[in-house]
Amino acid sequence: MQSNNSTPTLAQAMQPANQQPLSMPGQQQDPLAQLRDIHVPSEVNLWPLDWGWWVLIAFSVLALIGIYKVASAHIRHNKARKQALALLDTVSVQQDNWPVTLNSVLKRTAMSYYPKQQVAGLYGKQWQTFLTSTLRKGNKTLEDNLALLVSSVYQAKPNAGDFEACKSAVREWLKKARFPKTLANHYGEFKHTKDSDDSLASNNVLRNKALSEDNNKEPQHA
Repeated sequence: MQSNNSTPTLAQAMQPANQQPLSMPGQQQDPLAQLRDIHVPSEVNLWPLDWGWWVLIAFSVLALIGIYKVASAHIRHNKARKQALALLDTVSVQQDNWPVTLNSVLKRTAMSYYPKQQVAGLYGKQWQTFLTSTLRKGNKTLEDNLALLVSSVYQAKPNAGDFEACKSAVREWLKKARFPKTLANHYGEFKHTKDSDDSLASNNVLRNKALSEDNNKEPQHA
């Protein structure tokens, strides 16, 4: 009697339930065959630049130009002030006319920042008022020392004990005076000019006149 083909053999019956039947060689498929090839991204070109970079570059250039202009204006504005401070260090009490020399430092500095018509003819009380007008209010010690310097200019023999106070007043005025932004001297230089020399000569004439009047006074007797 012929056996039925649908009846499983003994080997098939003994095969584990979780084991899949082996596929034929022609039926095997590579699982990676359906994957696409790896594409390397193209290189990023810096040029042409995006509009955002152009805005950043323009802003940076304008900022650098602005900083340069501000720094240059600050240096030019303080040039005469620094030159005056350097000259002040050369003044000593051994000089017979140290009050005149200190006063000339103030006058030449003022004429570097203010119109010559405003400063050149000032002397005495008017000059003292001008010096204090450029300072902030409330510095009584500095104002008193400036007044001491102005009065010392017209003394025949200045008191050597007043030298440090007068020199300190000049230095402090140079550092704290509020000078206008627009320089009277185009180059902002601290140098001799004909107007400053004439102004100092006029002050010396007034000083000599005051000394002469003091010497010609008759002594008063009790």
